[in-house]
Amino acid sequence: MEITKKDLDEVAQLAILVKKVDNSDAEYVDSISDEIYQKQPFFLAVLLGHRLDTTPLELEEIMKIYLLVWEYFRNNINVQTKKVTEKYFDKNQDRLIKMLMYAEGEPGEPERMNIYSLDLGNLKSKALWAAVLLRTTYRDTLIKMDGIKKGFVLIGIKSFIECFETL
Repeated sequence: MEITKKDLDEVAQLAILVKKVDNSDAEYVDSISDEIYQKQPFFLAVLLGHRLDTTPLELEEIMKIYLLVWEYFRNNINVQTKKVTEKYFDKNQDRLIKMLMYAEGEPGEPERMNIYSLDLGNLKSKALWAAVLLRTTYRDTLIKMDGIKKGFVLIGIKSFIECFETL
């Protein structure tokens, strides 16, 4: 996997977005939720669906990740004008799950890491994905979250990132 200058330049942009999301108030959340509902209703529906199987603290942390993803992509003209459908999301999610299952069937760690590296090499938003993974690694609520539940959340988020990249 190659890290480009663009990837490194995005780190500063993401630091600003993380701070914005972390310091958000109820007015910001209401406003941005309305925007997401208008532009990407399925994205909001999936986020809200997490409330059924997470604690309020877990949901708050997941919401911040979704808001970070939205802030990152919100000025993309295709994200503003083309909607991610359930079918398109499912296609991306199924591909990701199949890749993970295939990788788990590999005999050794180097082979699995090569598959993961190839997959991440296709990602245009590496810095965003790194920021998402950092949140799940350093936020107490997400550290304590059930691993399977966290895995499903991360698969969904990565699937949305890939959807937004390819709209």
